[in-house]
Amino acid sequence: MHLIIWVGVIAGLVAVRRLSPGRALIWMYIPVLLVFPDTFHAITPGLPDPSANVAVMMPIFFATLAAYARFWRPSVADVLVIAIAATMAASEYLAAGYSEAQNLAVGVVFQIIAPYLVARLAIDREGLHVELAKRFVFIAFIIALLGLFEFRFGWNPFLSLPERFVFHGQGLGWVTTFRHGFARVAGPYAHAILAGMMMVMAYRLNRWLEWGGHWEGNFRYLPPLPISKGRLITLGLLVGSLITIARGPWLGGLLGALFVNAGRHPKRKAAFAVGLVVLALAAIPAYVAFQAYLDVKPGMEMTLSQETAMYRKELFERYYTIALDHAWLGWGRNTWPKVPGMESIDNYYLLLSLMHGVLTTALLVGLMGWMSIRLFLKGMAEPPEVSSLAFTFLGIIIAFFVSLVTVYLGENVVPAFFLMLGWAEGYLKGKGYKGIVQGEVMEEKAAGPFRFRRVIR
Repeated sequence: MHLIIWVGVIAGLVAVRRLSPGRALIWMYIPVLLVFPDTFHAITPGLPDPSANVAVMMPIFFATLAAYARFWRPSVADVLVIAIAATMAASEYLAAGYSEAQNLAVGVVFQIIAPYLVARLAIDREGLHVELAKRFVFIAFIIALLGLFEFRFGWNPFLSLPERFVFHGQGLGWVTTFRHGFARVAGPYAHAILAGMMMVMAYRLNRWLEWGGHWEGNFRYLPPLPISKGRLITLGLLVGSLITIARGPWLGGLLGALFVNAGRHPKRKAAFAVGLVVLALAAIPAYVAFQAYLDVKPGMEMTLSQETAMYRKELFERYYTIALDHAWLGWGRNTWPKVPGMESIDNYYLLLSLMHGVLTTALLVGLMGWMSIRLFLKGMAEPPEVSSLAFTFLGIIIAFFVSLVTVYLGENVVPAFFLMLGWAEGYLKGKGYKGIVQGEVMEEKAAGPFRFRRVIR
């Protein structure tokens, strides 16, 4: 039954025959990416074992290359993304051999390179910034509402039902976790921290849509509500984030929001300066308080939060030397030495260094830093009254950069994040997007197979 995932290739083929590559991404890939858990695979003897989003992406990726490769001029960000994928695949091959490396190589091609390049080449050229944001946000909003069921009953239908009826034995390692007596909602994303990161992405995109006036006043098939559609979706995504009870994404989201809102301020340079000074001044007492929090005297009883913080501190100290032993390309995805009782590594930079080396981690950090600098400069060059997509992307990247210190990056969130990076790079390199002024988006397409000029109100 699990081989049904291969139907996704056929669905992708139908989409690219009927739609442009960008619209195929929006109408076929995005729903699959956000709804179907990446933990389920088609176990196929002699072939790679794709998840649903990988299967759908295959024809969309090749259709995008066929349509737009001749217009592609590789950028620094493109090279960094491809280098990240290449070092991960090489690391796995050296550590575990061809069989394991085959599956990882297919994964990095169709979950890192492909989402990045499709968004990079198609979205700006086809003028689909608003349409992609709306599709991503609305599906995440529905997922957030469905998460209230998991929050109340502690049972995740996105994982339990497919495993019971189709993917027997897959995904059993993921269970609903609890904090403060409440179920932490994971939805289709396997773990609550991953769901929290997905909600942060959707929330930031929706604020951009709401500020730009892109949502109609009310939902089409519902009676008029006392609250606008955009604001209701904002509140729904905020609730969706809260019920994950994931502090890492919360902290990242708050810091990302600081940069986004400073970019919206009429005196944005002063706002950024004040914000950075406040962060710098708050960092010192926060560090002192954190050290005092960890200073547990003999005989004192630790709280659960203190135990978690102590675990992470000791975990980093013990695994740091192990990571340096194989610093360049790491130990492999599943073959890094495990410290007894510390199999769960909550710092993704440390985990990535263990699996695929400090080189891969440096490439990822360099990519996020390079994108952030350019997005900041792009946003600062836009008029203050523009609802800036540059600052929206910057807020998402900062949220992820901070979150990954305390959380794991995996499952559906990996292709979603690299899709976002590709979308941002296409926006930076493209010439079609003119920004938003007084609720209007002006887009003028570059030369290509889909040529048109349009104004979206």
